[in-house]
Amino acid sequence: MPLQVNSRKLDNGVVLMELKGSVDASVQNELTDAIDEVIKEAEKGVIISLDGVEFIDSSGIGALMKAWGEAENNGLKFAVILKQPRLRKLLDTLGLLDTLPNFLTVSDALEEWKTQEERERFEVMPLIPTPVAEREQITAAPLPMMVQWQMELQLACEPELITVARLACASFASQFGFGIDEVEDIKLAVSEACTNVIQHAYEERQGQKFVVRCWTEQNSLIIEVCDWGKGLPFGFQTHFGMKIIQAVMDDVNFISEGGKGTIVRMVKRRRI
Repeated sequence: MPLQVNSRKLDNGVVLMELKGSVDASVQNELTDAIDEVIKEAEKGVIISLDGVEFIDSSGIGALMKAWGEAENNGLKFAVILKQPRLRKLLDTLGLLDTLPNFLTVSDALEEWKTQEERERFEVMPLIPTPVAEREQITAAPLPMMVQWQMELQLACEPELITVARLACASFASQFGFGIDEVEDIKLAVSEACTNVIQHAYEERQGQKFVVRCWTEQNSLIIEVCDWGKGLPFGFQTHFGMKIIQAVMDDVNFISEGGKGTIVRMVKRRRI
């Protein structure tokens, strides 16, 4: 579902922004522009509701973190409405659930702010990036010797095609017998790996391509996202996106050579 953004002023100088649909790299600029407008409009605070969001990856989370910082720089309160268990789990995985101001309902956020005002305990906390742990050296897995099912997509290096890759892999996984939660994990991992290609693989992505491959081995689904870009830099450290992939997949390998591209190989085992 395409991203829909609706905003409205509340009576107390707060602007409520309601998001619906999918939030990934293809709509990151659109979302950032919408948030910038809301911050300019708000007098007291900004609340962003994710109740209608059906999918979000690190691009969307990054936009929320940036919005938090921009709001505080403008002397505004900031909160995210987040009650979907899966989205709360994602933020918890990234260590952000206890950091990013979030509430279950708009009323909860407004009541908390009112309580703070009554107690005259305003504090503006600086946005502190979560420390990123250096990745461990990963030994590349061997290529499959026996393949049961397989699929390969060659895609232009454009943000709009991330959804195509995500849904194709989700359909493949569903046919292989993965449950709903496992398929959601797979969609998230594929989206993050493709976003990394779009944003970082090539100096100039116009005219470039990348490949998504899926195959099965016994009770495992293996997915590779491959590019022919500049490769991972020396001393590469995991960021939000890669941390998400490692959290939701059972095994992750990064195979890269400078100037020759990168393969992100992800494994999800079917529980039987």
